[in-house]
Amino acid sequence: MDIDLARTFLEIIRSGSFIATAERLHITQTAVTARVRSLETQLGCRLFVRNRAGARLTSDGERFVAYANQLVQTWEAARRDLPLPRGYDKLLSLGAEVSLCNPLMLAWVRRLRQALPDHALRSEVASGGELQHKLDLGVLDAALVHQPEYLPGLQVVQLLEEKLIQVAHARTPEPYLYVDWGAAFRSQHDLALPEHIRAALSFSLGPLALQYLVQHGGRGYFRTRVVQRYLDEGVLKRVEQAPEFSYPVYLVYPRAAESPALTQAIALLREVAEEECDWSRWNYEI
Repeated sequence: MDIDLARTFLEIIRSGSFIATAERLHITQTAVTARVRSLETQLGCRLFVRNRAGARLTSDGERFVAYANQLVQTWEAARRDLPLPRGYDKLLSLGAEVSLCNPLMLAWVRRLRQALPDHALRSEVASGGELQHKLDLGVLDAALVHQPEYLPGLQVVQLLEEKLIQVAHARTPEPYLYVDWGAAFRSQHDLALPEHIRAALSFSLGPLALQYLVQHGGRGYFRTRVVQRYLDEGVLKRVEQAPEFSYPVYLVYPRAAESPALTQAIALLREVAEEECDWSRWNYEI
């Protein structure tokens, strides 16, 4: 199928009309209509209902949205990865959540570069949900996440045990900083600490919240490995009798994609995970 048909379909959804889509794609409205008709003919169903307000998806159109996104993402990944750089005939594509980039992902890529010099390496940083979606599409070979989805065909392996603990600035322990560590944490946190469901300061990124805490004070939940140095130095202190929450690190990869290179990569990752390193280095002062 012509990938432009899927792109046009998605653009109509974003812009809300055939006219706006034509303007944004720099083609005629007739061309937009022809692409939609071609797509509908190939699928054997109607995707849009047009009216004065623009274009509305049919029930079949709504179901096709996920497929169209997959088609476009897979095609763009293929264009990015092919052909491989000269001198390389193999590729490993790895992903990680932003909070796992440094030191874990960084050390893994460095070790792979030494052990697999004939492989091109591509590393991608994204949310856990996006990474697992790309694993499902086959765009990634493996990904490091905190909250895996147990989907058919995906192997989920716990790599590290980790906890979220409440710490406070040694001199300025207020205010409470709410850090969003994902759906599971939100549910457990809100049950255990209902008084902190609505905090005046909230962050969607742990490393950013930690830098704020260290520089300006407050208290909140952070990963044990990341705050250990600050605890040892006396910059932060552990809040006694505060609930703790499990937050392990998982490696997820498609079972069907197992290969000698991926097997070696996983073994190297396990070695990296067992090494002593400073997890507090991931900050925005670099």
